[in-house]
Amino acid sequence: MEPRTGEWPNTMLWAALAVTLCGSAGLVALHGLAQWRELAAIRPLPRRSTVLPTAVVFAWALVVITTAELVAAQPGHGWRGDSLVLLAISGGACAGAAMFGVRHLARTQPRTTDLAGLEASVVELVGLRRRLQRPASGLGALVALSTLALGAGILMAKNAPRELVLVFGGGGSATVGVFYAPAAAAIRRRGEQLVAAMFAEPPADRAELVDRAEQRMKLEQVIGVDRTLLSELQAAIPVLGPLIAAAAVFLPK
Repeated sequence: MEPRTGEWPNTMLWAALAVTLCGSAGLVALHGLAQWRELAAIRPLPRRSTVLPTAVVFAWALVVITTAELVAAQPGHGWRGDSLVLLAISGGACAGAAMFGVRHLARTQPRTTDLAGLEASVVELVGLRRRLQRPASGLGALVALSTLALGAGILMAKNAPRELVLVFGGGGSATVGVFYAPAAAAIRRRGEQLVAAMFAEPPADRAELVDRAEQRMKLEQVIGVDRTLLSELQAAIPVLGPLIAAAAVFLPK
């Protein structure tokens, strides 16, 4: 049976995006695994606070996908999109577990009051923030690529709502936030504690008060205490919004 006009280019587009997504998912998984090992070398990472919440997110995604397929007008016709979603989630699982590992290390930093210990804690916390942003960027790329591939899959399906692409893109962004937000909050909370410990002693005079205030602001900027969750997510996944919008452009009207 000859393919319908326009079906073959759409199939090639979907296949190319699927292959790219497969490679990206593998790279993100390998990077997340490497991050996990590096974090575990700092302090042990209990599976209860890292693997378990990642498994919960993965199970929730499976429930949503299964429910959406069961209530669809034509069950089974969305297998292309479902396979891409599962592929992206599988690739991002290791990165998500690593991000929960960052949260655990930030929460379990040794409490100390001596200057050397506080300095070591600040250096470690800055490193944890950098480790958190790397897998977040990888997850954002997975969401963007899977959104584009889902759009190509919808082009080949009959009566598939194009709004599904925007819903998927928003859901993927929210999932990245679910992984990112707890770790970012733990880093911010621990950073506030370190800043307070570093400037626990009252200033001797007004001049010292101004100088300490400037130093405190600089330290807060280094640790990232002054950043909001929204600004951090925008910095971690800057290309996500435009790619989701681009996916909606080539959908049928």
